[in-house]
Amino acid sequence: MHAIIDIIHIEPFKLTLKFESGEIRNVDLQKKLIEWGENPKSKFADLKEPKNFLKVKIDPEFQSLVWDNGIDLCPDFLFELGI
Repeated sequence: MHAIIDIIHIEPFKLTLKFESGEIRNVDLQKKLIEWGENPKSKFADLKEPKNFLKVKIDPEFQSLVWDNGIDLCPDFLFELGI
């Protein structure tokens, strides 16, 4: 299992993340947010708004990404998506 220890850089829909292993990965979530946020009632639709996306944090307990609207993304998924 991968754990996120730092968000190095944030821009709308793109993150540079540092994982516990020391690896740094660039993650582009734009396509996923379009897919997941297709329904306007989806919480993911909120994240298609750049100002909301930029409020991302690391959950200290699970070392995953979280947003104020309750969305969290698994570090393993983000590690695999990243380059």
